[in-house]
Parts: sequence; C-alpha cells; structure tokens
Amino acid sequence: MKRVAILIAASPTPAFYSQIAVLMLALRKLAWSDWTPSVHVFLGGPSDPDVDAAWRPHLAAAAFHCVSQQHFAADGDWAQSDDLLRCAPRDADVIVTLDADTIPVAPLTDVLDLILQTEAVGGVIAHYPFPFFPGCSVPDSWQRVAHGITDAPLDLAFSHTLMPPETPADLRLTPFYVNGGVVFFPRARFDDLLMQYLAIRPRLISRMPNTDFTGQAALALAIAVCGVATTALPMRYNFPNDAIAEQLYPDELAQVRIFHYLRTDTFDRQRIFVSAAEYGRFLSLPLSGSNLLFQRYVRSLIGVDYPFGE
Repeated sequence: MKRVAILIAASPTPAFYSQIAVLMLALRKLAWSDWTPSVHVFLGGPSDPDVDAAWRPHLAAAAFHCVSQQHFAADGDWAQSDDLLRCAPRDADVIVTLDADTIPVAPLTDVLDLILQTEAVGGVIAHYPFPFFPGCSVPDSWQRVAHGITDAPLDLAFSHTLMPPETPADLRLTPFYVNGGVVFFPRARFDDLLMQYLAIRPRLISRMPNTDFTGQAALALAIAVCGVATTALPMRYNFPNDAIAEQLYPDELAQVRIFHYLRTDTFDRQRIFVSAAEYGRFLSLPLSGSNLLFQRYVRSLIGVDYPFGE
C-alpha cells in the first residue's frame, strides 16, 4: 500500500479542533484504493485543558505534534507551520498540507498517483498576487522578493486563478505560486525543498509588504532553487466558496474534490462545527452557488445529526 500523510497546522481552539474533526470524518468516507492515509496535526499557542479534553476523543486517529512554548513565543503561528514541514513523516510516499478550513469531498487517489509518478509539487495557482510593493508590477515585485536569495529564473508561466483572462499580463502572470490551503508534495523531493524553504521564509519577513504571504512565496522560491517539477492543478482540488470562482470555473465546481471554505461573508467558518446548535444553524442556512454545494456535501458526508456530542 502507498502512504499519504496529511499535515494540518492549527491552534488548540474549538474552531480548529472542530474543523479538523469534520475533515477527518470526511476523509474516512472517501475511497482510498491502494493508498493509506494518516493525519498529523501540528499545534501551537496557548491551550485550555478543558477544550483539549472535550475534543481530543474525536481526533484520536490523528497524530499530534505540539511546538515548544519558546518556539511559539519567537515565531507565533509560523512555529506550527514550519514544524509541519520540518517534522513530516518520512515513511509517506506523498505529503499533503491542508488548511483546517478545507474538506475533501471526493476521492484523491488520481492526483496522489500523479504526484508520485511525476515527482512534481502540485497545487492550485493562487487567486491573486501577494500585495504589491508600491509602484511595482507583479514581475518587479517577484524580483524584489527574490533578490539576493536566488538567481534561479522565475518563469511567469501561470495565471492567477481568480483574475479574468483580460487582466493585463503584468498583473495576472505569476511563477508557480500556489494557494497554501492545499499542496501536494512528492516525498522523494521533499527534503531538498524543506531545507530551502526553511532558509528562505524568515528572510522574506522583512521584505514583503504583507507577511501572511511569506510561506507561499518562500515555497515558490524554494521550488525554483531546487528545480523541482510542478503541476498546476485544476480548481477542483482547492475550490473556494467564492462567487468569482463559481463564474470562472463552473465545470470545476461540478466535479469538486476539495472545498476551501475560506470566505466568511455568508457564514463563520470558525463556528459552524463547534456545537450542535451552530451545526444545525449552518445546515439550515438558505445558501446558493458554491456555498450551497458545500453545505450539501457536509450534510451528505457528516450527516444531519451533530457528530461530536452537544
């Protein structure tokens, strides 16, 4: 059997615990063919023993890794995100990093086979560029980010996925810069990427206008440095609950594999799974588009009854 390790960085809060519990329930409902999945959760930040005691029984199948208080004090949420990569299982054939606010709703074995066979990093190209430096185009911004870190060419061969095709090229084109919510890694190339990523990401903190995007940018640079093959996956593998995505990718929505419920204009992603009352409220919402389809998948995979007690 081939092995896939699913890695999730989180804080020890009801919101994160509930999202991961739902994600794990969904994973158990999928067909895995000749793959064996395992889930690894990397926690950082202050914890509440009562919260831990309430949620850990629902997450018993996951392996937990807690970052040190010193590491978290120094690096904040990047502590668990970096440890997620640093401590990835060595016996996996493919590693998948997922945000907690994602939920697989259909089998993933075809893309796992693709990543294993091609030894390529796979992900959906990011929706938009990272926030620009004032007065800079996208290519100029990438050159400023990469300066002194790598001379490897950054091939602007991809288009940001939620920007219409008529958008000018200097705003739309990008290197292989993927949305970090779902990324597939071949284990055979992972250690080289990890070494470069961990060296690059801290250096971007002082040179990017918004540090939230340093992880995604560091991965793009690490891939360029290592010369790793890449596969730009179709939107179905990281579909956001987003009206623009619905308009641009209706065929992808019809065959979605992983939902990324990151938009909060219709419901609060941090509350919908934390209690029976919140879950019932979410299932009763009059939704439309991708939100409606997400709601239907949740009802089908998780059920109408709240699965985690009261």
